[in-house]
Parts: sequence; C-alpha cells; structure tokens
Amino acid sequence: MVKNIASLVLFLIFTFIGILILATLLALLQDWTSSALLFPPDTVISGVFNGKIASYLASSLPAAFYLSVLLGLNYAVRRRIAYPVSFMLIWVFILILSGAAFMGLESLKRMDFSVSIKKPSRELAKPGLLLSKGTLNNNQWIFLGDPYRQDSARVVLSQSLEYQGQDAAPAPMPLPFFAKQNGIFDSIDRDFGHSSGIFSASFEDGLLFYGLYTGSLAAFLLSLGCLVNISFWSLANLFFGALAFRGALALENFLNQPHIHQLLSSFAGKVLNDSFINPVIFFTLSMMILLYSCLIYLSRGKISNG
Repeated sequence: MVKNIASLVLFLIFTFIGILILATLLALLQDWTSSALLFPPDTVISGVFNGKIASYLASSLPAAFYLSVLLGLNYAVRRRIAYPVSFMLIWVFILILSGAAFMGLESLKRMDFSVSIKKPSRELAKPGLLLSKGTLNNNQWIFLGDPYRQDSARVVLSQSLEYQGQDAAPAPMPLPFFAKQNGIFDSIDRDFGHSSGIFSASFEDGLLFYGLYTGSLAAFLLSLGCLVNISFWSLANLFFGALAFRGALALENFLNQPHIHQLLSSFAGKVLNDSFINPVIFFTLSMMILLYSCLIYLSRGKISNG
C-alpha cells in the first residue's frame, strides 16, 4: 500500500512537470508559427522572434492542472488505491505543485527570461508580389518595391485602385496558406486560455485566494473520480473522465464570464465576497457528487449483502 502511494506521488509530480513543459513548448511553437505566417514580417526590425517563457508557462498551467488530476485518478484506480486516500493525496500535491509553479513564474518574470528565434535569412518575396487579404473583403496588395521594407510603395486593389506611398506602412496579416477550422480543440484551447487568466488573477490576489480557488476546483475535479472507475476497461474510463473534465472546464469558464459573475454577485454579494462565490459553488458541487457516490456505494453494499 505504501509503495503504491509513493508511486502515485511520483507519477503525479512527473506528470505535472511533463505536461507543463510539453504544453509550454506547444504554446511557444504555436505563437512562433503564427508570427512566421505574418506578412510583412513583424520581425523585420529585430530579425528575431522573442517568446517570454513566463507567459507561456502561465498559459499552460491549467492544462497541467486538469490533466494531472485526470491521469492521477486513472493511475490510482489501476493501482487499486483507496479512493479517499487518492483523493487527499492528489488534492494536496496538485495544490503544492501548482503553487510552486506560480512562485517559479514570478522569478522568471523578474529575470525576463525569453527565447529568441532568428527568422529565415533568405527572403523569398520579390517586387511585384500580389497578396490577397482574404475572400471577405477581396482586397489585394501589389508591392511595387521590396515587400520586406516597411517604406515600400504598394498598390491596393479593392473596389478601386489605390496607390500607397512610403508613409503608409501595412499592418502584418496572416498569409492564406490554409483555412483555419474552428473545432473542439480550438474551443478547449480557448477555455484553457480563459482559465489561465483566472489562475493568474487569483494568485495575484494572494496565496489564500489562490489556494481557495484552486483547492475548490481540484475538489470538484476529484469528486468526478467515480467516472474514472465506471467500467473494467481503464482506457474507456480515461475517455469518460476526459469528457467529464471537459465539462468541468466549460463550467469554470461559464461561471467566470463577466455577466454570469455579475449575476451571481447580485444574489450572493451581500453574504459572500465576490472572490468566494465560485469556490463555494465548486465545493458545493463536489460535496453533492461525493454524497451521491457514497449513497450509491452503500446501496450496492446492502444489495450485495442480501
């Protein structure tokens, strides 16, 4: 039993760190590729892309938070660790890990640590380049001079033909290599982005508010652990848990919408501080789910006994 508990702790630590690093690298890569698709390049002056590591780490913390809890619950079920024990272990260590990550972010911000990536030295665009701004406005640019120079003259073709001289620098826009499709992964990425803002804001309010918010959210996520043990197939349990956590992420962002938060504050503002409303909701939901799970467990025990 002690060996399984120690392995759960190590699994949770390495999972949190690994997901945090991987999500940070993916966020850096996504930002770099988005910058590389801009034309005229916004790196024309410095010639490099600068990525602030602290900002990417902060945006990746919610993903590490959610996925570590999910994988930790699944691992505890496969190791046959008692649910109350795994609940408390994951709850304590996820708060410690996320709090330590935010404290490390403060040091990185003071150091102003960043990654610089040089842009390709070869310039492929030549004078006479025709660039379309998209199908909505059907605007086209025709560069008369060097397209990489901000003061290059150009002709804009829309409803009419317009000449722009050296004093009109164009704003960078994405090159039309592909049409971006909005799907489920885009919505998940957007929700994680909103969640990272809430995490950062609660940490700036102090460790007490951060611990209260993340502690209540972690308790709500861990209360969904009954879905991680719904079948005998561990991979299916992982999928069920992922769907439940996706719903929890959507609920978190729904409750933190400005108009929803204002509506809740109008009802509970006289009793609770605005910062305590969402944690109370998460704790209440977790207690209701845990109570329901206990009743189901007790009823099954009575049925099996006679």
